[in-house]
Amino acid sequence: MLLSDRISSIVPINIWYSLSLTLIMAVAQDPVANLPQGRIVGIKVYTENSLTPVEIYYGVPYATPPKGRYRFSAPERHTGWRRTFFAHRLPPHCPHVGDSDNDNYSEDCLYLNIWTPRRSDGKTLPVVVILFSESWIRGGVSLPCQELAAEGVVVVTVMYRLHLLAFFTLRSISARGNLALLDQYLALLWVRDNIAAFGGDPTAITLLGHSAGADSVLYHMTSPRTIGLFQRALIMSPRDIWKAIDESKIVKFSEVERLSREIASSLGCNNNTDNEILHCMRERPLSDLMSLYSNETLSAGMQPISDNFLPESEQFLPLTLTKYLSLNKQSTRQLDLLLGCNDIEALNYNDAKYKEFLEKGTQYVSDYANNEIIPESLQLFSYEQSESLAMLAEAVRWEYWREKTKNEKEILSRIEILGRVESSAKWTAGIALIAARLARRVSRLYVYRYSQPGGVDLEGRQYNFTGAVHGSDLVSLLGDALMLQAARRPATKDEKRMSSILRQYVVNFIKNGSPDDETVWQSYKTGDANICDIRDAESATNNYHSAKRDVRFWLQYLPHLYEISNVEEKKSKLTDKQGDRLRGGVLAMCGVTVMLLLLLLVCAILLHRQKSRRFTVTDDNHH
Repeated sequence: MLLSDRISSIVPINIWYSLSLTLIMAVAQDPVANLPQGRIVGIKVYTENSLTPVEIYYGVPYATPPKGRYRFSAPERHTGWRRTFFAHRLPPHCPHVGDSDNDNYSEDCLYLNIWTPRRSDGKTLPVVVILFSESWIRGGVSLPCQELAAEGVVVVTVMYRLHLLAFFTLRSISARGNLALLDQYLALLWVRDNIAAFGGDPTAITLLGHSAGADSVLYHMTSPRTIGLFQRALIMSPRDIWKAIDESKIVKFSEVERLSREIASSLGCNNNTDNEILHCMRERPLSDLMSLYSNETLSAGMQPISDNFLPESEQFLPLTLTKYLSLNKQSTRQLDLLLGCNDIEALNYNDAKYKEFLEKGTQYVSDYANNEIIPESLQLFSYEQSESLAMLAEAVRWEYWREKTKNEKEILSRIEILGRVESSAKWTAGIALIAARLARRVSRLYVYRYSQPGGVDLEGRQYNFTGAVHGSDLVSLLGDALMLQAARRPATKDEKRMSSILRQYVVNFIKNGSPDDETVWQSYKTGDANICDIRDAESATNNYHSAKRDVRFWLQYLPHLYEISNVEEKKSKLTDKQGDRLRGGVLAMCGVTVMLLLLLLVCAILLHRQKSRRFTVTDDNHH
């Protein structure tokens, strides 16, 4: 007997009919999108604060799987599928540092996840494309974006290659490097061509990046290939912001090529020609490649490079970020930009160091600040003269450290202040320097700094600090869905309030190109460097350092102090030289005087002898 016959014999016919109808309606209610590649079926979810369902399509392929002969090659468009594609599950992530055998990773990882609150009237919605990875060698959590989508925007997250699979280069077309950026580029092309099928407007795309994803947005803003693919950009907590400021911090393509050849050699690919090396590397098992991911020296070079060694038609990054931003003549992109960071970004970047602080106590934290963080922060601004460094370091201590730690014995408070010193220099001042370079290159620019007491990071860790650590802004933006995933708990009332504030700014920017009314949040202009502090006024502390104060300290007060110290030093040297000359002149005059006196004395003696002799001769003649 069939299962349906068994059920029919037990369940009355009217109930069986109702049950069957319910099942049919449930299947029929699954959202569908028809693409040139094929038919795709997603799922529906409801969020806490919205009666409109959000359609989700997980794991939509946008490129041919980069495996086998496609490994280390630029991505190619996906050819499509014959049967209905059920986009119901998260796809495997791209291999990165930290993956184990049990992790869900694969080289076949070039997928998109899409959330859309499709309108019943058929009108299109603005689109935000999110790029996220913790670094160029490490990925991160999967981002649940239904709450952001429920605000009336279509959200797309992009998966892209990392580490060796993304940046291996032999300085040739066949192994060109920069594959993470090229993956993102192909994803943007896919969104432009297909997002209308999900209710999105292909002419209203915002490119949002966080951490290494934020660095990616900067690269796409400088690439001639991406012009017109997005109309707005949102850069949140960039990881390597100083690579856009200081050319010396950029890894050269020759160094990445050297590391790539060293990697190939270590895997036994010592062939004579580049094509033979590439063929050998493509034949190696993925596990062999990933066995090198723990080598920090090799990992350090796995990042974007200028590819001006390629033919001009193939170049994606003809210039480095610093060279692009330093050009005097550069056409302005029709682009709105929102740029910002958190107030204590630095604290959870190095978990091992954080644990070391807790174990060794307050004095160790103070010594580390004096010997490591303060000198390193000053070197960012090229303060290299030893005569000035001591005075500038003392100024940093007075501004951030001395008064606030005078009677403070709690280790967490000292760690937080240490984080504020590094964060204010590297991120807050760095963001201001980048903003000054971008102000004339975009249509509108808005700059912010985010603060949230006790913010949760992307690993779900909550620090007892008065500001926002790295990742707190993204958790706040995506709301309860990410909070539940990361911290295994719902957001508190205060966390929901901050989430609402930040999300409204971001949604306003995605929809209108500005986070708020100009009277509330003024745009950033050259000569009028406005930075908006996004923080909870209800929990604000009296000794809070505003972003404007931090920027003034690092970019105005310290340079002024440095110049004064140099002027005083030059005056001192000049005075010393003049004093030496004066003393030398006096000694010379004294020497000349002594010599003249000696000459006079000698002359007097000679005259006296001559006179005596004359008198003697006369007397002899008289005789």
